[in-house]
This record gives sequence, C-alpha cells and structure tokens, in this order.
Amino acid sequence: MRFQKLFEPGKIGTMEVKNRILLPALGLNFCTDKTVNERWLNFYEERARGGVGLMIVSAGIEYTGEKGYELLNTSDKMGYIPSLGHDKYLPGWQKLVDASHKHGAKIGVQIAHLGKYAHSSVLGGEQPVSPSAIQANMTVCGLAGEMPRELTIPEMKLIQRNIANTVKRAREAGIDIVELNVCSGYLMREFLSPITNKRTDEYGGSVENRMRFLLELISKIQETVGKGYPLMVRLSANEFLPGGHTLNETTIVAQALEKAGLHAISVVGGGHETMVPLSPMAVPRGAFVYLAQGIKNVVSIPVVASARINNPIMADNILRDGQADFVAIARSIMADPDFPNKARDGRLDEIRPCIACNQGCFDLVFEWVPVTCMMNPRVGWEKERQVTPASKKKKVMVIGGGPAGMETAQVLALRGHTVSLYEKGDRLGGQVNLSAVPPGREEFANIPVYFGHQLNKLGVKVNLGREVNAELINQEKPDAVVVATGAAPLVPDIPGIKRDNVITAWDALQDKEPIGRRVVVLGGGSVGCETAIYLAKKGAIDAETFIFLTSYAACDPQTAFGLTMKGNKDVTIIEMLPRIGQDFGKGNRWVFVGDIKRLGIKVITKAEVTAITDEGVKIKVGEQEQVIPADTVVLAVGSQPNNRLYEKIKDKVAEVHLIGDAQKPRKTLDAIHEGFEVACRI
Repeated sequence: MRFQKLFEPGKIGTMEVKNRILLPALGLNFCTDKTVNERWLNFYEERARGGVGLMIVSAGIEYTGEKGYELLNTSDKMGYIPSLGHDKYLPGWQKLVDASHKHGAKIGVQIAHLGKYAHSSVLGGEQPVSPSAIQANMTVCGLAGEMPRELTIPEMKLIQRNIANTVKRAREAGIDIVELNVCSGYLMREFLSPITNKRTDEYGGSVENRMRFLLELISKIQETVGKGYPLMVRLSANEFLPGGHTLNETTIVAQALEKAGLHAISVVGGGHETMVPLSPMAVPRGAFVYLAQGIKNVVSIPVVASARINNPIMADNILRDGQADFVAIARSIMADPDFPNKARDGRLDEIRPCIACNQGCFDLVFEWVPVTCMMNPRVGWEKERQVTPASKKKKVMVIGGGPAGMETAQVLALRGHTVSLYEKGDRLGGQVNLSAVPPGREEFANIPVYFGHQLNKLGVKVNLGREVNAELINQEKPDAVVVATGAAPLVPDIPGIKRDNVITAWDALQDKEPIGRRVVVLGGGSVGCETAIYLAKKGAIDAETFIFLTSYAACDPQTAFGLTMKGNKDVTIIEMLPRIGQDFGKGNRWVFVGDIKRLGIKVITKAEVTAITDEGVKIKVGEQEQVIPADTVVLAVGSQPNNRLYEKIKDKVAEVHLIGDAQKPRKTLDAIHEGFEVACRI
C-alpha cells in the first residue's frame, strides 16, 4: 500500500523529521533513581529502530523553589520519571539522544509542573501551588488531592526561570525539541482554565490574562536558549468540563502562541478530571481529531493530532485530508515498536494491534509499577525477553486457540519449532470472542485476526473443530505439549440454578438462548457488567439510524438519542460485594459504571442470592429478604479452570505445560504473557 503523507519528511521549526509519526510522552515507571536507565533506554531505542520519526519523552517535573527539581524528587515515586534538574543527569539523556539519532529518530522531552496535582509527600512536606487555591477533586496515582496555595507573582517568575533553565539543559544534552505540558491538568493548563484560575490580577479573568503565564514562559525560554530552538506545547483544546475552556477559546490561545514564536502545537482533549473517556477502546478511533482540525484552521505552524489513532491508514487519511501535519501514535507503538516500518513496507497484517484495553499501560501507570502491554509481553523487557532460535527443534502440540495458545504457537514457530495448534471451536480466539461482543469492546476481535494471519505465515498447522484427547496425543507423539484449554463458567450451588430460564453470561453473549424482558445478572464483576450493558442495549438504534431519522426529521433529536441509549430490557445486577466492577482496571471501571447508570441498569450490592424461583431471584441484603422479578437469569459469578486434559496427560508426556486460564482464570494480559514465556523456554 502507498501512503501519500504519513512517510513524507516534515519540519517543526528548524528540526527536520523523517516522517509524520510522533510517539508522545508516556508514563512508564521504568526509572528508579531519576536517571535514564537501561530499561528506559532499551524501550525507546527499540521504537527508534522501528521507524518512528519523533519521540517525546517525559522529563523530570519542575517545581517551585530555589532547589527546583531536587525538592520535588525527594520522593522515591518521582524517581520513576527521569530528571533534567541537574547536570549530573545529562549523561543518561545523551545516551538516549545518541541511540535515537543512530536510527534516524528525533528525540524531545516534555516538561511539566504538577501544580495542584502535586502532593506534600513528593514535595518534601511543602504545600502544592496553583494559580488559585482550588483543590484537585480526584486522586492521581494514589495521592489524594490537597489544597494548594495561590502562587505569588515572584514565585511565578521563579518557575518560569527554572523551566527555561531546564530547556537549556535539554539543549545541552542534544535533545532536538522541548514540549511544554499544557494539558493533563497541570500548572500551565491550570492558568488557562477558568475553572482553576480565579485570580483577579493580570494573570486571571480574560483569556488574554489567563494565557499570560504561558506566553511569559515562552518568552523566558527564548531569552535563555534563543528563538531558533524548537519548542511546542501539548495543548488541551477542550477541557470537557462545565465552565472550562472550549475549542473556540483555545483557538485564541493557539494564535497567540504562534505569534509568540512557538513552533508546533500537539492537540489533545480533556484532562485528569474530565468525565469524557479519552483512552479506553469505547472511544471511537480518531474521536478527537476534530480538535486538531480546529486549531489547524487558525494557525500556520505544524499541528499534531492525537488520541485513539491506531491505524496507519487512518493516520495517513488525517494528514491527507489536511486535519493535521503530524499524528501522535502512542499505545500502538508500544504494542508494536515496528509499527512505522511495517506500515511503510505495506505489511499491515503484521502489525501487532493495540486494542486500547488499558490492562498493561494506564491501569499500571497509576499504580506506580512499571507498565507493560497486553499484546506485547516484551514491553519493559526489550533486552531480557528476546525471541531466539531454539537450540533443539521440537514437535509441539498447542491445545487451545485462545490468547494464551495463539501467542505460544506464534513464538514457538518464530523460534523454529514445528507447531500444531488445536482448537475445539470453529474459530480462533477463545474467550476474547466473547469479550468483543459488548458495546465498546469490539477491538478485542482484532486479537484473533492478527494471530490468524501470523500463524498462517509462520506455517503453524491450525486444526479447528477438533477436540484433543490423550489418544490423539499418543498418536501424534509430540516432544512437548502446551495445554491452554481455557476456563468454563462457574455454576454456583443455588436452589433453582438448573431452571430453564437460567443461562451463563457466555451463552447470553453468543445469543444461544432467548432472553426475556426482565433480566437479572448474578455477579457484578467485569463479565457481569459487560453482559448487563450488552443486554440493556439490545434493541437500541445505532448511530447510522440516528443520523437517518434526525436528518429527515422522522424523529426529533432528543427522542432519537434516547433510542440509541437503551433497548427494551429491564436489567438488574446482583453483587455480593460492596461495589460492582472491582476487577476492572482504573482506566476502565468508571466508564462502565457510568454506562450502567446511563442505561438505567439497577444495581443491588451486598446481596446474597438464596434461590431462583418461578417469580424471580430471591436475595437477602442484611436481614431483609426480597424477590427480584426475572424472566431470564444470567450467571456471571466467575469461571473455573478447564484442566481435565492436563490432569490426564501430565504424567504421560515428557514435557507438558499448563498455561492461561486452564491454570488459573485471569486477565488476557496474563494469558498472553504466560504463553510468551513458556514458548521461550521450550
């Protein structure tokens, strides 16, 4: 395939970039002592080798005070971000610069100031600061928001000086460009936002006053390093918050930034406190490109489009249609560091897809642990987890075509083994095929598509619709067997559980049985929540129908919108724990809980199910008993390992491995990572 724009060279100020692909700043938590260590270096060098044009790296976050960074970095946690706060850190940055340039990639750093999102525990006991004394209303990285104090003008000047000196240090390290964080929710955006900036002096009130701090900062940077050194901002074009700044106001800011000599604007939406999802797979691909288009309409400097751009064809179309000049692709290049090279060479089916699950990235970054990737077990272990040729080639049977089995078969074949994969169903994928059914979870379907292509190319013999038994294994005489037979739904011992109107969530998601109007879902974990949402949406109109009905005035927009939100079923979730969705990661739970509220799904927690009767589901909450009417009862109370085959053969085969849910039901991330590691040991 020929890409018209994606692989054209581009320029940001005086900096030339070999293509239009930008890897934006990522939270990785790889560092331990504020230095660019080997783990950090290996991650970025592999992506530079993979063909990305420009990489932006998070740098040490500047703070108030003469001590600057050293004050901020008194906390061990802040050591997870490499610092630029002292000359002693420059050798690590210089190594990163050299490694990037060796592969033709340009390297930049993003500088931020935490503002009200800082915490006294990472500030040596000092109170956080902000344009105004307005407390953050959310917890960030496990640190509850504290009341900040209002900055004085002399303190603002000191912060501007400290950041400018940091930019100077970046230039001395050979870094090609500096990006200022004016998004997320940190200090620079706090000045821009009418929500967090309530000042009555020349730094508050009108948009011209609220952007004064940022414009002064740019002037101070130019005074320190010159106007020619490339500088851009990562700008939230719409806060998606009541009373916050919108795209219309941000266009005024963008024009002022260009006039001040800024070289590029990387456009995002929202921030920490927005209740609009920004990263989960429920967000449509390219949903926020319109923000970049809005900024590009009013400036002539390069504009970068961001968020949920995970497909090279989409990326090229954005550039070709003039919506942006560069595209920021983050998680897709985490999932496959060779994304750019594969796209350039037309090997699109070889790109290991990011499915925006958040399991290995967002869900971990806020836990202060090193991130990884569900689809790429090598993220964070680029040097340690190498796929090397096997010292002894073996005949290996992989039993089970779910994520664990597919990853195992792929890596075994890459290492030179002769591999056959057996799946008793009629298609690859296992439980991920069920995961792809609920609304907003469709990206899961890309997992078996990707693996299917790779297994075919690698010569893996895939046997569908064939259940394996001990006799077949004896007949095939493999050198090793990997059992990845997955799990089965757990059926609790409850009176009435065998009634005809009781089905599993797995069967409900496959539409194997008719579903009545009144549905009770037993279990409020992720499977129960997703199944409840799926059933509540049954019968709702889709977006295309909405547009048709409203365009031709067949239905007023408000009524039509209501028809998109809910189908014809009355759904209730029964959960024994104090809250639902406890096995969701932080990046997803709030989205699903919000969907459940919007769909009118009833939730009853701290409930014990005592029986299923003709009338419905009998429950006990505390000392109170009640019956929840139900035409259909859906079981989503967990799963249990399907390891019967393993138990039969474990002492009869020379080398046998039990992996994935067949060993212990867990997340897809665990299954794929386990498959990779086992395949590397055989």
